[in-house]
Amino acid sequence: MLKIVTRSTLFIVAIFCLISIIAFSSLKISYLSFIGNDDSRTKSFLYIMSLENHSLQTVLPHTPKRSFGKDAFALLTNINLNDMKTFLISEIPGLYAASPKILIAGDGTDFTNLPIESPPPKDFGKESESEKPAEEPKEEIKQETKNQTKDYVAYIYHTHTRESYIPLLEGNQSSSKDKNVTLLGKRLGEKLGEKGIKTLVDTTDVEALLLQRNMKYYQSYAVSRELVTEAINQNKNVELVFDIHRDSQRKKVTTATIKDQKYAKTIFVIGEGNPHYAKNLEFAGKLHKNLQEKYPGLSRGVMAKPKIDGNNGVYNQDLAEKGLLIEIGGVDNNLEELNRTVDALAEVISDYYWEDSVEASKNK
Repeated sequence: MLKIVTRSTLFIVAIFCLISIIAFSSLKISYLSFIGNDDSRTKSFLYIMSLENHSLQTVLPHTPKRSFGKDAFALLTNINLNDMKTFLISEIPGLYAASPKILIAGDGTDFTNLPIESPPPKDFGKESESEKPAEEPKEEIKQETKNQTKDYVAYIYHTHTRESYIPLLEGNQSSSKDKNVTLLGKRLGEKLGEKGIKTLVDTTDVEALLLQRNMKYYQSYAVSRELVTEAINQNKNVELVFDIHRDSQRKKVTTATIKDQKYAKTIFVIGEGNPHYAKNLEFAGKLHKNLQEKYPGLSRGVMAKPKIDGNNGVYNQDLAEKGLLIEIGGVDNNLEELNRTVDALAEVISDYYWEDSVEASKNK
């Protein structure tokens, strides 16, 4: 008899729970979050009150619709059904800490198509001593444009100097001593100069210096840091610092069509391990916003990488409050697509600089 009562009670409880879940699933509970900060608890309270007083719904900010079922599942399991990577995070030690973060998502950007860092070139370290080039001086791009800033304001360099693009080379290669991302750096410097921003472009072959010093590829940022430090020390007015890279994603991810013309997409990378993180992010966010307004879909957004084993996490951005790593295109983008993007970047960087200069002069 006791068993029957127990089973009946459990059955009734189960039915009640099922009905409750179904009922609550019909409610869009974007603010069911009592375990959070003061702001989230306030929103939760307002949301629940709005179920009875519908006029309160007008003060609630718009957020994507969610259901109790999905929220409860995510709360209990730490798995987001819209992000497949979360199925692995709890099972693989260190994956969460090592994962890059999307700070500002561009059109179509998610964790499945974030930039892929280029591995060391296949022939890295195989050059003979006689083939190792001597340390190169900085290459200064001559800019004769009138009404240009008196001193260098921008500095461009390339930590992974030999990153290149398959259409620029013979065969299925994406690394080159000669035709590489320095072509983009030079063009960006020239275009900024045309817009009145005197720019120092450094084409030093960082990989050559690594070979010369018997250093490993992962030490590239240690070498490029020397270049940035020297440039800033010798040019006290440099405030815009750009490290130009190439993504290893394929063309579908790295190409945008804007007004019937193809562009190589960009993405801005911020190192979480530097003290200027907030300033870097603010700068990147403004450039992203300006690109979205003028060239919708060109920017893939802004992402952050942590400072842990395997990630530099600083990227020399501690040396400048407006220092950015910019990935331009992927291995499949051609020079025409890349040049269009560089020109667009020069336009928004120029707009930002001159607007910022005007604001600064007003506040003096």
